[in-house]
Amino acid sequence: MNKWKKWTLAGMVGLAIWGSPAFGQVEDLAKKLKSDDVATRKSAAYSLGRMGPQARTAVGALADALADQDANVRRSAAIALGNIGPAAKPAVPKLIAAFKNSDARVKRAVAFALSSMGPMAREAAGALANAADDADVGVRTSVAAAMASFGPGAKEVVPTLQKMLKDGDLMVRQTAVMGLGKLGANAGTTVMDMAALLNDPDATLRSQVATSLGMLGVSSRSAVAALAKATEDTEEMVRQSAILSLGKMGPSARAAVPAIGKLLKDPNPEIRYSAAYSLAEIGPDAKLAVGALVEALDDSDLQVVRESIYALGEIGVDAKAALPDLAKFFKHPNPDVRKDAIDAISVMGPSASGLVMPLAQVLVGDKSDHVRLAAAYAINEMGPAGKPAVGALVTALKNDTYMGVREECAHALAAVRVGGPTVMNALKEAADNDDPALSQAAKLALEDLKAASGGDN
Repeated sequence: MNKWKKWTLAGMVGLAIWGSPAFGQVEDLAKKLKSDDVATRKSAAYSLGRMGPQARTAVGALADALADQDANVRRSAAIALGNIGPAAKPAVPKLIAAFKNSDARVKRAVAFALSSMGPMAREAAGALANAADDADVGVRTSVAAAMASFGPGAKEVVPTLQKMLKDGDLMVRQTAVMGLGKLGANAGTTVMDMAALLNDPDATLRSQVATSLGMLGVSSRSAVAALAKATEDTEEMVRQSAILSLGKMGPSARAAVPAIGKLLKDPNPEIRYSAAYSLAEIGPDAKLAVGALVEALDDSDLQVVRESIYALGEIGVDAKAALPDLAKFFKHPNPDVRKDAIDAISVMGPSASGLVMPLAQVLVGDKSDHVRLAAAYAINEMGPAGKPAVGALVTALKNDTYMGVREECAHALAAVRVGGPTVMNALKEAADNDDPALSQAAKLALEDLKAASGGDN
């Protein structure tokens, strides 16, 4: 790049910066924060606030303005710092001082500014805690919101937020609940106090409580019974939140399985889907819901059907009673659904041996590459119980148009443990294939079969 081009590029960058509405104005407005005229100071703080992060060079001046004699100037300065966001962190000490020594309107603005900085403002936790009983509802709500922004590591705010769960104002309680949810496992000591709010008259709060308990994960296991009861709530949003939260607890929510299973018949398909999803998250411990999941395979909503299939697969061998119903999906018009069913069956291994021949038919006849691949894998997972499918495996090994299917067939032949000339010759042919993955799979299968037969093949 020659000097002229370098100069032009630098000039363009310079023009872009100097031409910005914020450039030059920030310094001027920062100076006006020291004007003798109150209206000028307030207007300057307000204008800097509208610039957001572009006004970050004025953080020092705005921090000084937090000590202004006029409450409106202090409030505007706090809001401006909040709009600047994390870049205003150097102002935190002065924000704390302003919070201690101002009226309610300024306190709300300061709390907003602190919340915009998130974990970087954690040193303000003590000052905020002292205002948890403030007479102004807005201040208490702002305090809870600021503490909620401090993140999972801020365990020091737990006692304050826990206390706020019993506040007389709905918004304060709801904000405290949201904050505790964001604290995750550190809020584990508050579980029962939060669970008590599942009986609150306000449905929105009940829903938020259920959601926050789920955010605590297994730390909320003592609330499983309360959440199970919440799955019967008259409000859909509460039932939905309760179901999903139980799912987030995994096996710890096993006691709620019967309650979740009932919701597979809920009028709302989203709730039915969530019920199946949560049962899948609980996994093998959801075996009591197998019957309900089998019934859900006839659901009118395809997504509910697919999630129910997945849940049965996650339950595993204990869901083997569902095998005949899963096999019905081998001829479903949607290839993704066919694959879902076969994937669920593959988890059951030898327990699914009664479906070997239907799977063999899928292997050599389905039009979807991925469905045929799933069938080969399912047979592979059966081990020696997959012996009746050897013919289909050899055919697919030699003729399938998708190399991935042929590779999986080689693995499956090794797992089935059936040698003989037909199988060995097919594997030797595959071992000479130009595809490295297929060749390697066939060679490994030959070695395994030879070792299994004592090296006679």
